[in-house]
Amino acid sequence: MKSYTCKILLLCICYVQWGFSQSTKEDQIINFQKDIVGKLTGHIPIKGKKKLKSRFSTSERKIVADFLFDALKDANIDAKRNSYNVQNKKGKQYSGSNIYGIIPATVDSDEYVVLAAHYDTAEDSPGAVHNATGIALTHYVASKLQALPNRSKNFIVVFFDHQEANMIGCRMFIKKMKKEKYNILSMHRVDYMGWDNDEDRAIELLASNISLESAYRLESSVPVFKRDVATAESKIFSELGYETITITSELKNGDNSPFVNQTSDKYTTVNFKYLASTTEIVYSVMKTYAR
Repeated sequence: MKSYTCKILLLCICYVQWGFSQSTKEDQIINFQKDIVGKLTGHIPIKGKKKLKSRFSTSERKIVADFLFDALKDANIDAKRNSYNVQNKKGKQYSGSNIYGIIPATVDSDEYVVLAAHYDTAEDSPGAVHNATGIALTHYVASKLQALPNRSKNFIVVFFDHQEANMIGCRMFIKKMKKEKYNILSMHRVDYMGWDNDEDRAIELLASNISLESAYRLESSVPVFKRDVATAESKIFSELGYETITITSELKNGDNSPFVNQTSDKYTTVNFKYLASTTEIVYSVMKTYAR
């Protein structure tokens, strides 16, 4: 009886320790991401006393580009700029900069997995759920990938500019990848992440093939919904020959922020526990690629 009681006590201790470990891990992710989302949305200063209004204007997008470049460097990731100056068919000029970093494989490999999110916003919108949360998620996952002792593949984390202007940023980056003949296995894009009204932590996937979708389903302990309607971004990636998946909140069932692209898309509307939950899923998938 005494032995049985000791075993029960030991199991209880282990359970409490596991629960504490999980809670601590979630808290670490949340604290990391609150800082990034806070700075990108003007909730807290991004540089000195400077607070952003939206990531729409040229001047504020430049501040954000510099911030993201430095953030990658601080994570010991080789930060780079993919700057461009192009005209659309109507003659309107667009100048911007995609910020990206390469996390090299620790073995000989020419294969690359891309993790992406856009950093610009609609005019006058703080852009919390759309898409500061995507930036926070990709940056956290990239920092964890950089810390892995072994990686069988190369990873690229990229923050797209000008996504709200006919996806010019991602078009320019894909053009660069094509020109330099990168062997891209797949592109993973995060958007509209951070709203979970029914608190089921569900995610929605739009994948170009079943194996990409399955990779997320295998690592997910939350409901996973399949999106049936292609987005403009996914069409661009697919048309240029890249396998791609988009990870979002539950758009299909209407569980998405009602404030997207408005002045009310603020830091205070973000469900950081939901963001952390999705972050762990994406990181688990990336770790699988790294093995």
